[in-house]
Amino acid sequence: MARFVRGSLFALAALIAACSSTGDAGGPPLLGDPSAEPDPASPDKGSSEGTSPDAGADDPTDPVDPDASVAPARFVDTCDLQASACTAAPAGFTEGSGLAPVDRCAFGLVESAGLGTTPALVTALEKITTKVGVVDVLADANRTATKTTSVPGSPSGVAYAFRWQNDDNASTQWVPQGITGTADADPTGKVGGKSAVLVSFYDTAENGTSNEGVRIAFVDTTTPNAPKYRFALLVMPKGSAAAPTFDPVKIHAGGIAWYGNFLYVADTTRGLRVFDLRHILRVATDAGAFGCTGTTCRAAGYKYVLPQVGKYDITSACKPLFSFVSLDRKSDPPALVSGEYCSTTACSGPLAGRVYRWPLDPATGLLRSKTTFPTQVFLTSHKQVQGAASVGDTYYLSSSAPAAGAGALYRVSGKKSATSRWSDSPEDLMVDHAAGWLWSLSEFADARAVYAAALTSYPKP
Repeated sequence: MARFVRGSLFALAALIAACSSTGDAGGPPLLGDPSAEPDPASPDKGSSEGTSPDAGADDPTDPVDPDASVAPARFVDTCDLQASACTAAPAGFTEGSGLAPVDRCAFGLVESAGLGTTPALVTALEKITTKVGVVDVLADANRTATKTTSVPGSPSGVAYAFRWQNDDNASTQWVPQGITGTADADPTGKVGGKSAVLVSFYDTAENGTSNEGVRIAFVDTTTPNAPKYRFALLVMPKGSAAAPTFDPVKIHAGGIAWYGNFLYVADTTRGLRVFDLRHILRVATDAGAFGCTGTTCRAAGYKYVLPQVGKYDITSACKPLFSFVSLDRKSDPPALVSGEYCSTTACSGPLAGRVYRWPLDPATGLLRSKTTFPTQVFLTSHKQVQGAASVGDTYYLSSSAPAAGAGALYRVSGKKSATSRWSDSPEDLMVDHAAGWLWSLSEFADARAVYAAALTSYPKP
């Protein structure tokens, strides 16, 4: 009996130690070389589903293994969607009047089945491709960016900037939108010893060209004077385990955020798509049909693809728009900050745009609940917002509201708001806490820059 009790106590102590062990306090543990590390779950167990641009007609749904180990309990919110109504703007709400709180319980996101494990279709694709890591893609850069001191619109405090290679700067087919990077992914600002910026481009499919969806530029900024990059294409797995293939992800991708191993991509009217950066795949670059045939996969000449592993769907009657997304890794808990682009022709009016804080679980890198409600929602009192990021209780909002393509940066805290000049045609935002920078980018062809400005140049209002 004593031996049994003693053994039980040892087992209990081990369990407590395992449960109390966590990664870096700033976020989930990162894999320095994702291609060389095992997945946290068996690759043959669990699944996730995704929504195709055609309303999910081809979405695969794989059964979750009932014998898989039981996951830790998830946070359960007290919100009740059925009891919450969409909140109207308060009386007297005017442009620049600051933040107006909105009932957070009116908005919800539901997690796809099995998110956090490797989908069976992704495992099947890995058997006929080569899995690589972020560092491998950066090391295989095939395009050259140019460091610059000139940013269209001349925002204040620019500490670093680069321009794309000429054909990418001039392209009207591919338009840059979202920004994230190693500053989001890890509190050190580096992954695998590398500093990098990731930017999403969407395909306009102009002049009847084939729509290749969304590509992500992996920009190596480790040597700031010589930035270089390569594109990887986002794809949606489909088919079967015996015959896997994939399609392009045809969305706007107005914002992206990298937290731990996951890349979150804004899907305007549906929610968030999730991609796992441990599962970048190298494919054939020769001519051939898009997708996989037999044991060969192709992606319109792109050498790398990143398959979707899951999603968060809007589940509330009040439908938030996901025009952009960023990461606030300093809040407790860390949060994705999403928001809405509204104008006289978009949303229900130019001042109808809101920002949302979606809480993350630092242990997993995922949203903290199966059904997640924002911890806060605010009307911003500004129009044509293209990106939002937060530091403490201050929100930074990039806007294309000024005339003739000019941009503005609004700093909003409580009932106060201040306006600064920003780049022309501004888009998404990212906060680099380690450097004290606010990153953004401009989208207009022949006037594109990616830049970081000192936060000290834009004080709290």
